[in-house]
Amino acid sequence: MYQDAARLEQAETIDALWAGVVAGLRKHGIHHVIYISATGTPAHDTRVLSTCPELYSDAHPDDDPFLAHCCNSYDITPTGAEFLPDHSYLDAQDKAFISKARAHGFLSGFGIPTRLRGGARYGGFNLGTTLDRAAFMDSMWPRAEQFRLFCLLVHRRIEELSGRVTGPEPAMIAPNLPPRLDTLSPRETEVIYLLARGLSRKEAARTCGISQHTIAEYAKSAYRKLGVRNRAEAARLIYGAVQGT
Repeated sequence: MYQDAARLEQAETIDALWAGVVAGLRKHGIHHVIYISATGTPAHDTRVLSTCPELYSDAHPDDDPFLAHCCNSYDITPTGAEFLPDHSYLDAQDKAFISKARAHGFLSGFGIPTRLRGGARYGGFNLGTTLDRAAFMDSMWPRAEQFRLFCLLVHRRIEELSGRVTGPEPAMIAPNLPPRLDTLSPRETEVIYLLARGLSRKEAARTCGISQHTIAEYAKSAYRKLGVRNRAEAARLIYGAVQGT
Protein backbone atom coordinates (compact mmCIF):
# COMPACT_ATOMS: atom_id res chain seq x y z
CA MET A 1 0.00 0.00 0.00
CA TYR A 2 3.05 2.29 0.02
CA GLN A 3 2.32 3.27 -3.58
CA ASP A 4 -1.18 4.40 -2.62
CA ALA A 5 0.21 6.42 0.28
CA ALA A 6 2.84 8.07 -1.89
CA ARG A 7 0.22 9.28 -4.35
CA LEU A 8 -1.79 10.81 -1.52
CA GLU A 9 1.14 13.05 -0.62
CA GLN A 10 0.03 15.37 -3.41
CA ALA A 11 -3.40 16.01 -1.86
CA GLU A 12 -3.71 19.63 -0.78
CA THR A 13 -7.13 19.49 0.92
CA ILE A 14 -8.87 17.16 3.34
CA ASP A 15 -11.56 16.45 0.74
CA ALA A 16 -9.00 15.43 -1.89
CA LEU A 17 -7.08 13.32 0.61
CA TRP A 18 -10.22 11.59 1.86
CA ALA A 19 -11.39 10.79 -1.66
CA GLY A 20 -8.00 9.23 -2.37
CA VAL A 21 -7.99 7.27 0.87
CA VAL A 22 -11.45 5.81 0.21
CA ALA A 23 -10.62 4.93 -3.40
CA GLY A 24 -7.31 3.37 -2.41
CA LEU A 25 -8.77 1.26 0.38
CA ARG A 26 -11.65 0.05 -1.76
CA LYS A 27 -9.09 -1.42 -4.18
CA HIS A 28 -7.97 -3.56 -1.23
CA GLY A 29 -11.41 -4.83 -0.24
CA ILE A 30 -12.45 -2.13 2.26
CA HIS A 31 -16.09 -1.13 1.71
CA HIS A 32 -16.50 1.49 4.46
CA VAL A 33 -13.94 3.88 5.95
CA ILE A 34 -14.46 5.80 9.18
CA TYR A 35 -11.87 8.18 10.65
CA ILE A 36 -12.88 9.47 14.06
CA SER A 37 -11.10 11.42 16.80
CA ALA A 38 -12.20 12.94 20.07
CA THR A 39 -11.04 14.64 23.25
CA GLY A 40 -11.44 13.49 26.84
CA THR A 41 -13.49 10.93 28.72
CA PRO A 42 -16.37 10.82 28.06
CA ALA A 43 -15.61 11.68 24.45
CA HIS A 44 -16.42 15.16 23.21
CA ASP A 45 -15.43 17.54 20.40
CA THR A 46 -15.64 14.47 18.15
CA ARG A 47 -14.70 14.81 14.48
CA VAL A 48 -15.65 12.25 11.85
CA LEU A 49 -14.88 11.48 8.23
CA SER A 50 -17.05 8.60 7.05
CA THR A 51 -18.33 6.81 3.97
CA CYS A 52 -21.43 5.99 6.01
CA PRO A 53 -22.69 9.20 7.65
CA GLU A 54 -26.08 7.53 8.13
CA LEU A 55 -24.62 5.76 11.16
CA TYR A 56 -24.78 9.06 13.02
CA SER A 57 -28.30 10.05 12.02
CA ASP A 58 -29.68 8.98 15.38
CA ALA A 59 -26.46 8.39 17.35
CA HIS A 60 -23.95 11.08 18.30
CA PRO A 61 -20.35 10.50 17.16
CA ASP A 62 -19.28 10.90 20.81
CA ASP A 63 -20.97 7.55 21.44
CA ASP A 64 -19.23 5.61 18.67
CA PRO A 65 -18.03 2.35 20.31
CA PHE A 66 -14.67 2.71 18.57
CA LEU A 67 -13.74 5.64 20.84
CA ALA A 68 -14.69 3.82 24.02
CA HIS A 69 -13.18 0.43 23.29
CA CYS A 70 -10.50 0.59 20.56
CA CYS A 71 -8.23 3.40 21.72
CA ASN A 72 -6.76 2.03 24.95
CA SER A 73 -3.89 0.20 23.24
CA TYR A 74 -2.38 -0.04 19.77
CA ASP A 75 -3.85 -3.52 19.32
CA ILE A 76 -5.99 -3.89 16.21
CA THR A 77 -9.54 -4.91 17.13
CA PRO A 78 -11.78 -7.04 14.88
CA THR A 79 -14.93 -4.94 14.49
CA GLY A 80 -18.39 -5.28 12.99
CA ALA A 81 -21.44 -7.39 13.74
CA GLU A 82 -19.61 -10.59 12.76
CA PHE A 83 -17.44 -10.16 15.87
CA LEU A 84 -20.11 -9.09 18.35
CA PRO A 85 -19.92 -12.43 20.24
CA ASP A 86 -16.25 -11.70 21.02
CA HIS A 87 -16.95 -8.40 22.78
CA SER A 88 -19.06 -9.15 25.84
CA TYR A 89 -18.22 -5.74 27.34
CA LEU A 90 -20.39 -3.91 24.78
CA ASP A 91 -23.61 -2.43 26.14
CA ALA A 92 -27.00 -2.32 24.41
CA GLN A 93 -26.31 1.07 22.83
CA ASP A 94 -23.00 -0.15 21.40
CA LYS A 95 -24.63 -3.27 19.99
CA ALA A 96 -27.40 -1.23 18.39
CA PHE A 97 -24.83 1.00 16.68
CA ILE A 98 -22.89 -2.01 15.35
CA SER A 99 -26.06 -3.71 14.16
CA LYS A 100 -27.03 -0.54 12.29
CA ALA A 101 -23.60 -0.61 10.63
CA ARG A 102 -24.34 -4.16 9.45
CA ALA A 103 -27.48 -2.88 7.70
CA HIS A 104 -25.24 -0.51 5.73
CA GLY A 105 -22.80 -3.24 4.69
CA PHE A 106 -20.24 -3.04 7.50
CA LEU A 107 -20.11 -6.68 8.60
CA SER A 108 -16.49 -7.12 9.62
CA GLY A 109 -13.48 -4.88 9.87
CA PHE A 110 -10.38 -3.50 11.52
CA GLY A 111 -10.43 -1.05 14.44
CA ILE A 112 -7.06 0.68 14.08
CA PRO A 113 -6.17 3.36 16.65
CA THR A 114 -3.68 6.00 15.55
CA ARG A 115 -3.62 7.90 18.85
CA LEU A 116 -4.48 6.50 22.26
CA ARG A 117 -6.81 7.73 24.95
CA GLY A 118 -4.98 10.06 27.32
CA GLY A 119 -3.45 12.30 24.66
CA ALA A 120 -4.78 15.69 23.61
CA ARG A 121 -6.83 13.89 20.96
CA TYR A 122 -7.30 10.19 20.37
CA GLY A 123 -8.97 8.05 17.74
CA GLY A 124 -8.22 6.31 14.48
CA PHE A 125 -9.75 4.28 11.69
CA ASN A 126 -12.54 1.72 11.53
CA LEU A 127 -12.27 -0.08 8.19
CA GLY A 128 -15.29 -2.16 7.21
CA THR A 129 -15.85 -5.01 4.78
CA THR A 130 -18.89 -6.92 3.54
CA LEU A 131 -17.28 -10.28 4.37
CA ASP A 132 -18.53 -12.78 6.91
CA ARG A 133 -16.26 -13.68 9.82
CA ALA A 134 -14.58 -16.69 8.22
CA ALA A 135 -13.85 -14.96 4.91
CA PHE A 136 -12.55 -11.85 6.69
CA MET A 137 -10.17 -13.80 8.90
CA ASP A 138 -8.94 -15.81 5.94
CA SER A 139 -8.43 -13.08 3.35
CA MET A 140 -8.15 -9.77 5.23
CA TRP A 141 -6.85 -10.29 8.76
CA PRO A 142 -3.38 -11.49 7.60
CA ARG A 143 -2.97 -8.02 6.04
CA ALA A 144 -3.78 -6.15 9.25
CA GLU A 145 -0.30 -4.68 9.68
CA GLN A 146 -0.32 -3.32 6.13
CA PHE A 147 -3.60 -1.54 6.83
CA ARG A 148 -2.26 -0.23 10.15
CA LEU A 149 0.77 1.41 8.56
CA PHE A 150 -1.35 2.95 5.81
CA CYS A 151 -3.67 4.40 8.46
CA LEU A 152 -0.77 5.82 10.50
CA LEU A 153 0.57 7.58 7.44
CA VAL A 154 -2.82 8.95 6.40
CA HIS A 155 -3.51 10.11 9.96
CA ARG A 156 -0.34 12.17 9.88
CA ARG A 157 -1.38 13.82 6.61
CA ILE A 158 -4.88 14.55 7.93
CA GLU A 159 -3.35 16.28 10.95
CA GLU A 160 -1.13 18.36 8.69
CA LEU A 161 -3.94 19.44 6.40
CA SER A 162 -6.16 20.17 9.41
CA GLY A 163 -3.53 22.51 10.83
CA ARG A 164 -3.16 20.44 13.99
CA VAL A 165 0.54 19.69 13.52
CA THR A 166 2.94 22.37 14.69
CA GLY A 167 6.70 22.61 14.81
CA PRO A 168 9.07 20.71 12.53
CA GLU A 169 7.00 17.56 11.96
CA PRO A 170 7.26 16.49 8.30
CA ALA A 171 4.55 14.91 6.21
CA MET A 172 4.27 11.23 7.04
CA ILE A 173 3.03 10.15 3.62
CA ALA A 174 6.03 8.14 2.50
CA PRO A 175 7.56 7.37 -0.85
CA ASN A 176 8.00 3.76 -1.88
CA LEU A 177 10.01 2.34 0.98
CA PRO A 178 12.65 -0.35 0.45
CA PRO A 179 11.49 -3.95 0.97
CA ARG A 180 13.81 -4.32 3.97
CA LEU A 181 11.45 -2.09 5.96
CA ASP A 182 8.79 -4.80 5.66
CA THR A 183 10.54 -6.51 8.60
CA LEU A 184 9.58 -3.60 10.88
CA SER A 185 6.38 -3.14 12.84
CA PRO A 186 4.19 -0.18 11.81
CA ARG A 187 5.36 1.84 14.83
CA GLU A 188 9.02 1.03 14.16
CA THR A 189 8.54 2.16 10.56
CA GLU A 190 6.95 5.42 11.67
CA VAL A 191 9.77 6.12 14.14
CA ILE A 192 12.59 5.24 11.76
CA TYR A 193 11.02 7.38 9.03
CA LEU A 194 10.78 10.39 11.35
CA LEU A 195 14.35 10.01 12.55
CA ALA A 196 15.61 9.55 8.99
CA ARG A 197 13.83 12.79 8.06
CA GLY A 198 16.02 14.55 10.64
CA LEU A 199 13.74 14.89 13.66
CA SER A 200 15.33 14.59 17.07
CA ARG A 201 14.08 11.93 19.47
CA LYS A 202 12.29 14.67 21.40
CA GLU A 203 10.53 15.89 18.25
CA ALA A 204 9.67 12.36 17.17
CA ALA A 205 8.27 11.64 20.63
CA ARG A 206 6.01 14.68 20.42
CA THR A 207 4.89 13.73 16.91
CA CYS A 208 4.05 10.14 17.90
CA GLY A 209 2.59 11.01 21.29
CA ILE A 210 4.98 8.69 23.16
CA SER A 211 8.02 9.17 25.41
CA GLN A 212 11.58 9.73 24.25
CA HIS A 213 12.54 6.48 25.98
CA THR A 214 9.96 4.60 23.94
CA ILE A 215 11.22 6.29 20.75
CA ALA A 216 14.73 5.12 21.63
CA GLU A 217 13.53 1.55 22.13
CA TYR A 218 11.68 1.50 18.80
CA ALA A 219 14.71 2.99 17.05
CA LYS A 220 17.09 0.47 18.63
CA SER A 221 14.87 -2.42 17.54
CA ALA A 222 14.49 -1.01 14.03
CA TYR A 223 18.24 -0.44 13.59
CA ARG A 224 18.89 -4.02 14.66
CA LYS A 225 16.35 -5.45 12.20
CA LEU A 226 17.66 -3.30 9.35
CA GLY A 227 21.32 -3.98 10.07
CA VAL A 228 22.20 -0.29 10.44
CA ARG A 229 23.92 1.52 13.29
CA ASN A 230 22.39 4.99 13.33
CA ARG A 231 19.92 7.39 11.71
CA ALA A 232 22.39 8.40 8.99
CA GLU A 233 22.64 4.81 7.76
CA ALA A 234 18.86 4.46 8.03
CA ALA A 235 18.41 7.61 5.92
CA ARG A 236 20.79 6.29 3.27
CA LEU A 237 18.84 3.02 3.22
CA ILE A 238 15.48 4.78 2.80
CA TYR A 239 16.36 7.66 0.51
CA GLY A 240 19.05 5.83 -1.44
CA ALA A 241 16.47 3.20 -2.39
CA VAL A 242 13.88 5.85 -3.22
CA GLN A 243 16.24 7.83 -5.45
CA GLY A 244 17.86 4.76 -6.96
CA THR A 245 21.32 5.68 -5.66
